[in-house]
Amino acid sequence: MHVLLQDIRYALRQLNRSRGFAVVAVLTLALGIGANTAIFSVIDSILLEPLPFPHQDRLMQLAAGTDYYNYPKGWIREYQRRSHSFASISGYSLNAEYNVTGGGTTGRAFGSTVSTNLFETLGVRPALGRSFSSAEETTGQDREIILSNGFWKDQFGGDPGVVGRTMMLDGVNREIIGVAPPQIHFPDSETQFWIPVAFKAGDAVDPWAIFGYQAIGRLRDGVTPGRAQAELRSLHREMLTLFPWRMPDNWAAEVNVAPLLKSIVGDVRPRLLLLSGAVGLVLLIACANVANLMLARAAVRQREISVRSALGADTGRLIRQMLTESAVLAAISGFLGVLLAAMSLNALKLVLPLDTPRLANLGLHGGVFLFAIGASLLTGVLSGLVPALQAGRKDLQGSLRLNSGNVFGNARRFRVSQLLVVGQIALAVVVITAAGVMLRSLYRLANTDPGFHAEQTLTAQISLDRSACTQKGSCLAFFNALLTRAEGLPGVDSAALVDALPMTGYDTWYVFDAEGHPRDPRQLALEASSRTVSPSYFPLMGLRLLRGRLLNGDDQSGTSRAILVNAAEANQLWPNQDPIGKHVADVGKQETTPAVMDMNTASIVVGVVSDTRHESLDKDSGWETYLPITPQTEKPVMNVLLRSRIGSAALAANLRDLVQQLNPAVPVTKVRTLRSVVVSSTAAPRSLTLLLTAFGALALVVGGIGVYSLISYTVSWRTREIGLRLALGANRLQIAELVLRQSLGLAVLGSALGMAGAVAVTRLMGRFLFETSPLDPLTYAIVPVLFCLLALMAAWSPARRAANVDPMVALRND
Repeated sequence: MHVLLQDIRYALRQLNRSRGFAVVAVLTLALGIGANTAIFSVIDSILLEPLPFPHQDRLMQLAAGTDYYNYPKGWIREYQRRSHSFASISGYSLNAEYNVTGGGTTGRAFGSTVSTNLFETLGVRPALGRSFSSAEETTGQDREIILSNGFWKDQFGGDPGVVGRTMMLDGVNREIIGVAPPQIHFPDSETQFWIPVAFKAGDAVDPWAIFGYQAIGRLRDGVTPGRAQAELRSLHREMLTLFPWRMPDNWAAEVNVAPLLKSIVGDVRPRLLLLSGAVGLVLLIACANVANLMLARAAVRQREISVRSALGADTGRLIRQMLTESAVLAAISGFLGVLLAAMSLNALKLVLPLDTPRLANLGLHGGVFLFAIGASLLTGVLSGLVPALQAGRKDLQGSLRLNSGNVFGNARRFRVSQLLVVGQIALAVVVITAAGVMLRSLYRLANTDPGFHAEQTLTAQISLDRSACTQKGSCLAFFNALLTRAEGLPGVDSAALVDALPMTGYDTWYVFDAEGHPRDPRQLALEASSRTVSPSYFPLMGLRLLRGRLLNGDDQSGTSRAILVNAAEANQLWPNQDPIGKHVADVGKQETTPAVMDMNTASIVVGVVSDTRHESLDKDSGWETYLPITPQTEKPVMNVLLRSRIGSAALAANLRDLVQQLNPAVPVTKVRTLRSVVVSSTAAPRSLTLLLTAFGALALVVGGIGVYSLISYTVSWRTREIGLRLALGANRLQIAELVLRQSLGLAVLGSALGMAGAVAVTRLMGRFLFETSPLDPLTYAIVPVLFCLLALMAAWSPARRAANVDPMVALRND
């Protein structure tokens, strides 16, 4: 320990004497360590940090591969009753929005409808009050609510007396019976409250009518996921017989039991691992750069090292001293790197998509600090090992000879520096090529036609209470009045209504049978995305009518039974046929599956419109069905679209005033432009591309510094040689060309090696690319040219310095 402290003090003195070297080395390593620590903090927070539930390894999602079944609530209740592998099984709905009034709060809030035993399944108890009881799952006795801790603090000021008070949810008074612990966010971070699922007493259809719930379960002690999965699959056949109607034999047959954490993370893991690999390469580049700087510095210190060796220091002692210096550099860099990572977390939250799972959990946890320490130690070894081994080689006579500083810079030692720079360039080429391919993919994605007009259109969500549509036609009347008056707002060219905006992820599904496609009741029905729209939706969005007619005002009565389909659906269902007049039957609204479609009640296709990319820009057009707003299809929540020539802020204010005049209790939320909705749909590829590009730029800068450092070092080392060349007749242009050629040769070799590595890496990125080849020719052509230009720029200043060497001064120093 005494020797170690002595080495550390000596290392600090040496770094203080070479402040320029120390600053460059520390900043280079700090950037590499900081970038790696920041990305690891994301990985740790999302993939590694345990869920805030006891024995999380026993919490399982009951899913079909990566897709989750939407179960009816009766199915989940029967799972709970019949399964012996699970201590408990619960259902929950994904977040829905509610109008909230009372208790000191008004507006819209997100909540989940859950089984009464959800908190038992999760293994948590409310921080205040109690959880739901089984008696509260009966309709009429389900008027309770549990608040999230954040919602309680925001809306009730953290008042501990909130239990027992009431608040109104979509016109229904509910008693607050509990407040969840602070760390509980389920099913996601937006959840602000939970209400119990309700069953209608004596109603045989109610438990099976709505397929809107997902399921989780807690395994019993000693039960494996495989055993539980096998049990649930064995129950499948008898469970199907519980439906009041015949269900397809293969519905929910292949249920998978997967860890809850894995299901929550979803497809984020591959993107994070790609970023981790890219930022890891940046750290290697930084290590190689600092190793080169230390080699150059060791050349200056060779006389000192030789004197110490002559006085009795053995090779191991010299190597330890050099490694101690690199470790001290790495420790200082690691400290600064953690500070940089902490400062970058808010920026990462802005860059990452808002729907990134567990994003609210992002922070520097204990594992992150351990990673930073490990990265710093590894960095110290990687950046200091080669210089330490080189310094340990003894050449006492040559090193102690007068003017022997240049003896240290022999060709063998110089080759090591060249290899390090070539490695830096190769690694940087891999990162930049990956970023370039992603940029090309994002460019094509951003310029993809969504199939509808998104410019100059403002959207807003108008939300009535869920009970507003109890009287048939009441919601339809409100929205028709809103639409009529919105069309008269100043600057508005047209207005329309739709229940679900495209590219927001809130599509509803139309489950149907189609004329000409008879279905065995044991098989699954057809599915299409559906939108309930006003007739003005099609011209406002720019959807082209391909056949038949568009919806009109007469269709809102429901007597025409008119629907529209898109071209993709029409072409696949009725190829080489006229789809106009074909019938489709909404299976989701039938309590039984008839053997023959009832043409008198089935909907009639009256038109075919052009396709849109309604899920996201990177997904092809799927089947899409358009329904008119009728008393049978009316919904309490609709989105209004306003195409206008005036600014969004003024238009939004006018819209709020209009809704206030119609009904002061109706909130106007999610006010945004349709263009922003389209842009948001590309958030995941944009964030990935932005971060890869940032790491590529960092690799480019560090690589450029490496080239500059090496060329500067070699020019200094070859000063006498350059002076001799000039004295023997070489002109200064030839000297500059010699230096530039050396730099260009390193860039060419590094680019060639990097391109080989980039081929392997970009092939693994195929799943992230949109209409772009992993071997994109333009990217692969530009990147080597970029690095050759970088090498020439980095060598320009050393080349000028070499060309300006005074041969008399250089030779006199010899």
